Amino acid sequence: MSSGVQLTEAELLELYGFMEKANELFHQPMNYADSDKVAKFGQENYPLIRKYYYDVLWDKLPDKVKENILNE
Repeated sequence: MSSGVQLTEAELLELYGFMEKANELFHQPMNYADSDKVAKFGQENYPLIRKYYYDVLWDKLPDKVKENILNE
């Protein structure tokens, strides 16, 4: 059975804000080829991506899932 994972309100709002920015860039396929726009997005948002990938989301994964990822 799957258990729920909780984010704090601050985490949820921060992640929603990031997703809003990502949607603004990527909902228009013509933006994919604009390397300046994509590079700017990456430079401005990588610290947040890193935070959620390595800290926030990783910490919320079940131990079994973490083990599977580490053993891939």
